[in-house]
Amino acid sequence: MAIILNQEQLNKIHKIELICLDELVRICDKHNINYFLIGGTLIGAVRHKGFIPWDDDIDIGMLRADYDKFIKICETEIDKSKFFLQIPETDSNSADFELARLRINNTKFVQEHRKNLKTHEGFFVEIFPYDSIPNSKIKSFLYSYFFKILKRIVGIRMGYNYDLKNFIIRSIMHINVFFSKVIPLSYLYNKVKNYHLNFDNINSQKVFLLAGAYSNKKETHLRETVSEYDFLEFEGKNYKVPKNYDLFLKEQYGDYMQLPPENERINKHPVAILDFGEYESL
Repeated sequence: MAIILNQEQLNKIHKIELICLDELVRICDKHNINYFLIGGTLIGAVRHKGFIPWDDDIDIGMLRADYDKFIKICETEIDKSKFFLQIPETDSNSADFELARLRINNTKFVQEHRKNLKTHEGFFVEIFPYDSIPNSKIKSFLYSYFFKILKRIVGIRMGYNYDLKNFIIRSIMHINVFFSKVIPLSYLYNKVKNYHLNFDNINSQKVFLLAGAYSNKKETHLRETVSEYDFLEFEGKNYKVPKNYDLFLKEQYGDYMQLPPENERINKHPVAILDFGEYESL
């Protein structure tokens, strides 16, 4: 049965996730890697100067070059007794090939839709790469739509429990999964992983978040929007944000300053297992 988190649990989760965030920032600052707050984390910085009270994770964006550099440097930079960088190369059971998670060892934060995965499930910060995409609206839509479907097919085959509420979409997805079983999973994984290579060498004015949960239009931004940075306060410290964060957020969320109805102010990821480990006393 899924756990609806109370505020005391959420506050403790926030403290643990800040440990991950500060480790990420330490590495980025040391090696001249740009990062920026995105998603609910960025909204929290703007609207609350910290976490949205009912939010349960931290989202970080990087342009692809910075993301690849970060992944490479983490091989030797992170304290592996405390942290684990989760990508398919370090966790073969991971269904997430289009993002990375910096996790804390000896803890468990298992979200309901991930409970069937046999992966590292410690508390985490999510790191999302922004990739080049064709300037043409038609081409950008077709490419992003195709690879988002492919991403879901791989996820389902790995055991991801997607909440596909639309019957037609759910049926099409599972039919595709059935037929895709003749294709090696490694081929599908590498196809999506190398998605960005299609456009890295073109004069692309836009970038796209393949791992995003929103539509192609909402996840696409002009490159310049995420290439210049400012700082905003988040839980008492200053972190990098897109310089034009107002435009960035409006493109994705519209009126992001409007609070949701009170009955919707709960953690967005139902939790199956929660274990704070040595951080229980935080």
